[in-house]
Amino acid sequence: MARISYATTSQAKGDAHDVLEQMRQSGEEILNVYRAVARCPAALRDFMRLGSSLLVRGHLPPNLRELAILRIAQISGADYEWAHHVPLARQAGVSAAQIEGLSAWRDNEKFSSLERAVVAYAEDVVTSRDVPDDIFEAVRNQLGEDDVVELTLVCGYWNMVACLLLALKIDLEPAARKYLPQ
Repeated sequence: MARISYATTSQAKGDAHDVLEQMRQSGEEILNVYRAVARCPAALRDFMRLGSSLLVRGHLPPNLRELAILRIAQISGADYEWAHHVPLARQAGVSAAQIEGLSAWRDNEKFSSLERAVVAYAEDVVTSRDVPDDIFEAVRNQLGEDDVVELTLVCGYWNMVACLLLALKIDLEPAARKYLPQ
């Protein structure tokens, strides 16, 4: 059960009200995470904007982005994040075998050398904040500097989201529960 109440569109104040109202009018599902962030009206639009820019306008291959996000969700125990990103990962070309085998990615031949480098990078960014030189070089050599920066932003953003989800105990929407690990 969430530690805070979720803002409804009518309860939201300022810019958060405008954002939720736009979502409501467009028929877009208003996720619990957005309703929670709406409790900080000045942050909701930018919170959503950064996440959307990394999801929609990023240059990093979507399968790599989603592998990083799923590993972050797995490491942190953010089931909400996991459940909402499994469908995105599938759309991005991440196989069911990769999703199921992500916790043992080092020993799983289903992952390419680039995918292994990206997952290792994400793990280090989230767990130690410092990436060893060999892992950094493996990612930079295969992706280039622009994508390393984007990957680091992805790791930071979805790690922040995981912290928010866990600290506030945001409830997973019933429709997304089917994507939880068994």
